Amino acid sequence: MTPLLAQDEAIKIADEKGRVTLGRKYAGKRFAVREEADGSARLIPVRLVPEGDAPLTVDRIEAAFAALESLTDNWDGQGSPRPLPALLSAAREVYALLRAGMLAHGLGWVEPHLGANERGQIQMEWWREDRSLTLFIRSETQVEFLKAWGNDIVSQMADGEVARIGDFLALVRWLADGKTS
Repeated sequence: MTPLLAQDEAIKIADEKGRVTLGRKYAGKRFAVREEADGSARLIPVRLVPEGDAPLTVDRIEAAFAALESLTDNWDGQGSPRPLPALLSAAREVYALLRAGMLAHGLGWVEPHLGANERGQIQMEWWREDRSLTLFIRSETQVEFLKAWGNDIVSQMADGEVARIGDFLALVRWLADGKTS
């Protein structure tokens, strides 16, 4: 087994509650303990990200999606289907993952406008100045985007798939700084 700390970084103090002090090199850092299959323990560095005044909770997510959950078929008077429970569940996961990704990368979270389209798919929309970003939760496995910075569908709009949190972060950076790369 590989030692967790080098000889000169030995544990300095272990108190009655099992807390340890690792020395100046690790001052201010936080760790989680992961138990290995062989019974040993390993310290894993943990990054704490402040969430601000509105921590992400199941209740907050449920409140954000309450209006969509209450939709019935023909909700718009045009025969549009309501979002199905499986799609709502997937959209809640996308919402939570995106928010966590934003916070983990030190970016501020802005609540999206949540809505449904005529196909019963869920949309998340953000606006900034003349730019807009729309995510379409089309199925449990498909999330697509449309970004627009004007009305010309050929030269001022782009679309694609959001397959990773990094894709979303790039879109958010575009929304924030306006670069159309």
